[in-house]
Amino acid sequence: MRLSRWGIAFMQLGALLLAIGLLPLVVMATLFPGAPALVAVLLSLSVAPLGGLCVVAGLIMWGIGRFRR
Repeated sequence: MRLSRWGIAFMQLGALLLAIGLLPLVVMATLFPGAPALVAVLLSLSVAPLGGLCVVAGLIMWGIGRFRR
């Protein structure tokens, strides 16, 4: 498999992890502003940074793969 395809796969994985981490936080903040949102905060703090790193790594791999082609 080419490096650019690995980059796309990493970007998709990162987008999924960011969605898992940030969407519950946004939903809890908008629909239930007074309720303690501990689960959403823990998801945001544990999964979202990993998703961001995956997106950055995917962009780097995709860029190197496109440059080498």
